Amino acid sequence: MIPESLKTKFREILFPLTKAFHKVHPNFLTLIGFLITCVASVFYAKGIFWLGGVILLVGGLFDTLDGAVAKLTGKQSKFGAFLDSCLDRYSDFIILFGMFIWYSAYTIPTILILLAMFGSSIISYTRARAATLGCECVVGLGERAFRIALLVVGSLFGPKIFVLFLFLFVIVTNATGIHRMLWVWRNLKE
Repeated sequence: MIPESLKTKFREILFPLTKAFHKVHPNFLTLIGFLITCVASVFYAKGIFWLGGVILLVGGLFDTLDGAVAKLTGKQSKFGAFLDSCLDRYSDFIILFGMFIWYSAYTIPTILILLAMFGSSIISYTRARAATLGCECVVGLGERAFRIALLVVGSLFGPKIFVLFLFLFVIVTNATGIHRMLWVWRNLKE
């Protein structure tokens, strides 16, 4: 889990940008972030990982801005939160699918990507399912911001070195999913 102090510092740094976008509807920012992520996926599919990573970082910035702008302008809504979550899941898949296309001729990276897709989805699922049971489950290192940061940093090293980051991604995401399952089990034990 990312420390709250780090999240607060990031929000302070982002505040001038949040103010600059205050006239744009947060749902539109969510959509822009998603579309930028789709563009990043194309570069991953072509093996231009460094550029895919830079574009993914920009998409991630818009994904952060949407919530900040919603809070600043009072335009928070249940639908906006729902849309953001849904497009985040699509974004996770699309990025990894672009990588899958690039690595499709290599067995180990493609297996890692499939495990990364599963790990990413289980993190979201465990949180959502726990919420239906009355638990707010946000434990574990594999939050989306950390996963995006890991992909961005790994991308800067190119496709060959990126496989090591992909291996780490698989470990972090699946360990977080298991951690969340155990956390919910402990907290709902009767």
